[in-house]
Amino acid sequence: MIKFFRKIRKKTLSENKFGKYLTYAIGEIILVVIGILIALSINNHNNNRQQRKIEQAYLLSLQSEFKTNLEKINNCLTENYNQVKAVENMLTLFDDNVRDTISEKEISNIIFSVFKGVPTFIPSKGVLTDIISSGNLNLIQNEKLRQEIASFDSTLDLLKIQEVSTHEMQKELQNQLNENGSVRKVLINRGFNFEHRSISDNASNKKVFGLIKFENTLLDYYLTINATNGQRFFGGIKEQIEQILVDLDSEIIK
Repeated sequence: MIKFFRKIRKKTLSENKFGKYLTYAIGEIILVVIGILIALSINNHNNNRQQRKIEQAYLLSLQSEFKTNLEKINNCLTENYNQVKAVENMLTLFDDNVRDTISEKEISNIIFSVFKGVPTFIPSKGVLTDIISSGNLNLIQNEKLRQEIASFDSTLDLLKIQEVSTHEMQKELQNQLNENGSVRKVLINRGFNFEHRSISDNASNKKVFGLIKFENTLLDYYLTINATNGQRFFGGIKEQIEQILVDLDSEIIK
């Protein structure tokens, strides 16, 4: 087509018809512009297709990652609920009428259930970190989903502060038990065998439940772990993960 216009342009120039030459020259320019626009359109279309392929790959990977995180947070909720119940059971030992009716072995079991560990949420974030650090978050077209993913880390920061506080309180409880009770007695009643005897073999852990300081610290710990399952921490994170999974599912091409 361009060659056709060039032939006409040469002919009009040779015939000294400047007006027609100008018309054909403009037509030639328009054709070139149209060709460039078509090429750009095709290139943009190919780029968009490639970006959508990358987006779908990310969405599928995020879906798998957040399903894992949902399982982890559910486990944390269950473990923390059990911890709350264990502390509630221990709090009954500050009642003389309860404490005097149970054995040392039962008291050791209660103590062990409280000190055996604090649930900690360690999320899988490999895909999430890669998307954010590489600057590819904008590849996700759904703005609401982008915001949910971007804010997930900040929610974890708040939880980390709560978990540190919980660990510190449990450590303080452990210190008070070490000062006023017998860890060895707990271990023996849990079936641990020591080769040699000790001065604490005949000790009783009942006396620590006569200490107001130990009770106050235990109550602080109880309130903290009870709040951990609430909306600001484990409970809220679970809802956030569930919503992200719903929005991911709606964006994934079946």
